Amino acid sequence: MTEVLIEENFVHIDGDDMNAILTIVDRLVLEAEPTAPRHVSEHHTWVLSLHWLRAGPVSEPVAGALPGLLAEIRQYYRTAGKVPPARLVVYGLNGRALRTLEAED
Repeated sequence: MTEVLIEENFVHIDGDDMNAILTIVDRLVLEAEPTAPRHVSEHHTWVLSLHWLRAGPVSEPVAGALPGLLAEIRQYYRTAGKVPPARLVVYGLNGRALRTLEAED
């Protein structure tokens, strides 16, 4: 059963990028799928948006793994010569942000 949706961003995520992101998220033992864009970023930096499909907060094991997840995704993008996400936001079922992580350089 899918536990998290990864929001597509056609400016920053192509098919290979999405496959890499799905593989990285899979290492958290989370079932993930891509989803259509839902948020239009008003920021000047790229935000990677995830949607938590369980009721309630993000579980502690997943919350603890999110900084490493963002770091690994950023490394993938740097290695590919692309602009990495500056932030990761996890949204809940109600559309509100449950977790926000800023990239550490």
